[in-house]
Amino acid sequence: MELIRYWRVMRRWAWLIVLCPLAAALAAGLISLQLPKVYEAQVSLLVRPAQPLSVVPGSAPLTADQVLRTYAALMTERPILERVISDEALPTDPVKLSRQITVNPVPTTTILNVAVRDTDPDRARRTANTLVADFLADVKAIQRSEANAPTASSADNLVVKSPAILPTDPVWPKPLLIVALALIAGLAVGAGLAFLLDYMDQSVRSDEILRERVGLVPLGHISFVPAKPDRRGELLTLSGDSPIVEAYKALRTNLLFSSVDKEVKTIVITSAGPNEGKSRTAANLAIVLAQSGHPTLLVDADFRRPSQHRMFGRVRNVGLSNLIVQDMPEGALFVPDEQVKDLVILASGPTPPNPSELLGSAQMNGLVARFRKHFDYVVIDTPPVNAVTDASVLAANTDAAILVVDTNKATYTGVQHAKQALDRVGAKVLGSVMNKMKAAGGRYYYYEYGYGYGSGAPNGKVHPEARPAEARTKTPVGAEEKE
Repeated sequence: MELIRYWRVMRRWAWLIVLCPLAAALAAGLISLQLPKVYEAQVSLLVRPAQPLSVVPGSAPLTADQVLRTYAALMTERPILERVISDEALPTDPVKLSRQITVNPVPTTTILNVAVRDTDPDRARRTANTLVADFLADVKAIQRSEANAPTASSADNLVVKSPAILPTDPVWPKPLLIVALALIAGLAVGAGLAFLLDYMDQSVRSDEILRERVGLVPLGHISFVPAKPDRRGELLTLSGDSPIVEAYKALRTNLLFSSVDKEVKTIVITSAGPNEGKSRTAANLAIVLAQSGHPTLLVDADFRRPSQHRMFGRVRNVGLSNLIVQDMPEGALFVPDEQVKDLVILASGPTPPNPSELLGSAQMNGLVARFRKHFDYVVIDTPPVNAVTDASVLAANTDAAILVVDTNKATYTGVQHAKQALDRVGAKVLGSVMNKMKAAGGRYYYYEYGYGYGSGAPNGKVHPEARPAEARTKTPVGAEEKE
């Protein structure tokens, strides 16, 4: 599972993982072209140690490697470097010059390699040769002063085997090496950023992650499809065979199979937040259930922002709230839909001052029980769970709940809070509907849905679908609004 998750992250952020190393390589290549070129001049110094290799008679003999390392250390001493600077009039000091010099014994030999780096190739050559010459002069002076000492032994012989020549090719920068290292570093940074962004990203992107993070099983996948311009334009399942109709039929099938162990007749449709398409999902799910021969009741229990009367062209101000307060008979409100056999629409009715209390009342529980007896399925459209408590109190007394998830705006934290709120009241959450997914051709469908009384679009521009329902709904002939 971890490998699958890693692959999913890398596939999603592939553009970033590719872009970072390319950008790093390009930047490194441009920088390497601007760096000053450094040249290296080398002198090979052959050291023939005197025999026996000893410092004091009777002491342990010195090895050739010890002799070579001793000369290497002496060659970078400050007095020698000061003399070289003076001889060549170098614009530097002993500390900086020591950083330009490298003296290394060649393994398994008695040869010292003396290398001097400089941005001026001729100056590098002259500095290397002068350094070795001054060092040899010092060594010979020491040997002459100790020649007459009682403990003197035969002197070491140091010979310049190969003097420094003018270097033609710079040893630094190496563009290919720099670009290769930049590619590797950029790849590591890109992969790190990808996993960091994936960890910080809370958007709902896939079924697998929804299961892992929230524990919800997707029951359906509904793509973006624009509403038709007619009055019932959002009832997409009335248009015959099409991919969107098949998507709702697949949702119906998954719903029926998910209720094998326990009979599910009353279903609350809700979402974590507003604008996620739960009202349209409820309406089209009710239609496909009725089309399959199941008497279905669609109830608009969203008193705060009702939508079903608009989509079906009904009167808003007579409906569920009238039944709860028992000021109208049921027969007057249960009107079958003229286009869909076995479908009955119950509008929200007048907006009460206390929607949550009304939906959690004993009268509402009694209505739900009666609905179960007269219909195979009761689909109830409720407000978002995280906005108000209406959906939670109603879902506690129904058979199941379905969360509609907008794949473009919903977050895992929001969906998780919604599921936890439903779990706390004992509601059975069957799963989720992945809504507003990208359709073929890259088209998107979006409509505003404000919450609260008199709410509107957050950006100040009111979409036609976000206007008050009374301003959009055409009153059927012979009927009057009673607001």
